[in-house]
Amino acid sequence: MFGLGLFVGASTLGCDGEESSSAFGNASGAGSPSPEGSGGIGEEGGGGDQGGPPLDPDDGGGEPPPTPEQEDEADFRVPQASGPYVYSASETTDSVAVIDSGTLTIEVVGVGRGPTVIAPVFTDDERAGAVVVLDQRSDDLALLHTAPGGDTTVSIHDVTSSANALAVSPDRRYVFVHVDVDGAEEIGSGSDQEVTVFDVVSGETHLMTVGAHPRAIEFSPDATRAFIVTADGVNVVPLGGMGIEGKPDIVPVSNDPGIDPRQLEIFVAATYGVAITRIEGQPTIVATNLLTGARQVLTLSGIPTDLDLSPTGDFALLAVPSVTEGSRLLELRLPLQADSAFVEHLVPGEYLGLAQLSPDGNAGIFYTSQNPPRPVPDAEESTDGDATGGESMQAGLPSDVDPRFRVTLGHRTEAGWSTDVTLFIDRVVDSVGIAPDGRNAMLIHAMDPAATVPYAYTLVDLTKEFPVKKTQTLEAPPEPILFTPDGARAVVLLRDDRTDVRRVEQIDLESFIVANLQLGSPPEGVGFVASTAKVFVSQDHPTGRITFIEAGGSIQTVTGFRINDAVKD
Repeated sequence: MFGLGLFVGASTLGCDGEESSSAFGNASGAGSPSPEGSGGIGEEGGGGDQGGPPLDPDDGGGEPPPTPEQEDEADFRVPQASGPYVYSASETTDSVAVIDSGTLTIEVVGVGRGPTVIAPVFTDDERAGAVVVLDQRSDDLALLHTAPGGDTTVSIHDVTSSANALAVSPDRRYVFVHVDVDGAEEIGSGSDQEVTVFDVVSGETHLMTVGAHPRAIEFSPDATRAFIVTADGVNVVPLGGMGIEGKPDIVPVSNDPGIDPRQLEIFVAATYGVAITRIEGQPTIVATNLLTGARQVLTLSGIPTDLDLSPTGDFALLAVPSVTEGSRLLELRLPLQADSAFVEHLVPGEYLGLAQLSPDGNAGIFYTSQNPPRPVPDAEESTDGDATGGESMQAGLPSDVDPRFRVTLGHRTEAGWSTDVTLFIDRVVDSVGIAPDGRNAMLIHAMDPAATVPYAYTLVDLTKEFPVKKTQTLEAPPEPILFTPDGARAVVLLRDDRTDVRRVEQIDLESFIVANLQLGSPPEGVGFVASTAKVFVSQDHPTGRITFIEAGGSIQTVTGFRINDAVKD
C-alpha cells in the first residue's frame, strides 16, 4: 500500500496475519472540474494561517460546519506467517512456537524476555520462514530463520528501549523498531523518539531520533525511503546505503508548527514523496513535498470531514458533506501539478462524511458515522418543498427519509465518479472493509443497545448493477475480520467472555453463506498462510491454541505448543 493515513486524535493501527491478506475491525453523474468548487494550488500562507477560518454559519454560509466524523479502526495482535510457518510468541515463557501449517509439527525456540510483536522479513527461499520478534522486557530484537522442513536458528540484536512496534520495508530488508503511541503494546520508559533500524541482510543496527510521538511509518514502493509520521511533522529517512545515526530531516506538514496534532489527518503518498494534511474544521488542505519541504495550500469549496489516499497512490479523495446541499467528493490527482485543481462530484440528497476506497481505487463506499443524526429540516421551513410531505431542504430527499442510515456506492470512471446507487441500511455504520479483489464489501455496524441482537454486519456485492446485500446479526462484536487475498472468503471472530461466545464465522463471498465454527477457547486474532492457503485463528488458551481452516472448510487445531506437549487434530 502506497499511502498511510493518520488521524492523530484516533487509534490508527495496522496488523494482519500475512502481507497478502486484508484485515480490518472496529477500532470508520461524472465529475468534472468546477470553477467554483475546484481548489487551485496557492502559495504558502504566512504565520499560523491555515488558509482561512472555519466557515461561520452566520456569514451567509447557510449552515454550521459539519460535525467531525469518527472513522473506527483497530489492531489485534496475531501470530504471523512466513513461508509455510506460523510464529506465535509467548510472553510468559520467553519463547516462540514455530508451527508448520502443512504438517502441524511444532518447534519451540527461546528468544529474549517478553516477546510480543512479530513481523515477517526477507528470506531468499519461499520454502523457508523468517521473522523478527520484539522482546520488550529485554529491549532486543530476535531474528528467527526456519529452514525448509524445520530447524529454526535465532540471533539477538539490541534495540532502543520503550519500543512497542515494528515496521518492515516493502523488500522486507529493513525493520524499524519504534514507538507507536497509539499501539496495542505497552510503551516502556524513556523517550518515544528513538528508533532503531535493523538491516536483516547485514545484521547491522542504526540508531536515530525522530519527531515527538511517532504514530506510523510508510515506505516508498522501491524501499529507498521511509516516512515517519510524528506530532512534529514527517521524518524522511533514506534507506539506500544506510549508515544514518543521528537526526533525519523532519518536514512540517502544516503551516502552523504549533497546531494541536489531534486536529490533523495526514496521508503520505510515498510514491511521490508528498504529504497531504487535512485540518479539522478548516476548508483547506496542505500538500507538502517531503523531499524539498515546499508546501502548497489548496482551498476547498467546503469543510472536509474525511481524507483518503487511493491504495494505488495516484489520487486523494475528500468528502465534503452538507445538510442543505448534498455532498461533494473532491478528487485531487497525483502527482500535483502547478495548475492542479480538484475534480468535483456532487452527490445530491446524501450526507456523506466518510469514504472507503477499494484496493484498486476504482470503487468506493461513502457513508457517515453520525448517530444520532441531525434532524432533517421541517418541511414547512423549506421554500423548495411541499409542507404536506414533498421535498425538504435536504436537496431533493423526501422529508421522512433519514439520510444518515444510507450508504452510497461509487465507481470511478475516466470521466469521474458514478454514484447512482444508494442503499438503505438498518443501522449506523462504524467501519467498512472491501475485499482485495474489490468485488464485495462488509459494513460493520455500531452496537444498537435497543436491538434484541445488538451487533451486526452487512455484506454488499459491488459487482451488481443493483447490489445484493445481506445483514447478519451477532450477539458479540465482530472483531477482527479478515479477507483472504483472492477475495473468495472472509472470516469474522466473535468473542464475549461474559456470555461465553467463542465463535468463528467463515463467509463464502460468492454466495454470502455463513458457516459457523464453535471454538474451544476465546479467539484472539486471525491470519493467513499464503503457501498453504489456510486461515489460522489464535485463541486465548493457557498452553497456546491455534485453529487452521482450509478453503473447503476442513479444520485442524494445534494445542499446547507453549509447552510443546500436545497436538489435537
